[in-house]
Amino acid sequence: MDKTGVIYILTNPSFPEYVKIGYADDIDKRLQQLNRSECIPFAFRVYATYEVNSRLSDLKIHSIIDKHCRFRSQNTRKRL
Repeated sequence: MDKTGVIYILTNPSFPEYVKIGYADDIDKRLQQLNRSECIPFAFRVYATYEVNSRLSDLKIHSIIDKHCRFRSQNTRKRL
């Protein structure tokens, strides 16, 4: 059986106009990594997760999103 992971969408009140999208083998561990920073006043929160059967790179995830999102513009893309 393949190990599963999740594609996640996170929100953070510190960045109300943005979402963070990525892949994690363990979403709880990923949240701990992101939220241990003292530079961000509020913690990231899980908006949605999608279980997948294979490991995906963030670049691949963003490529998939770009193909399916009519409103996304490369000019407004920001990385957190």
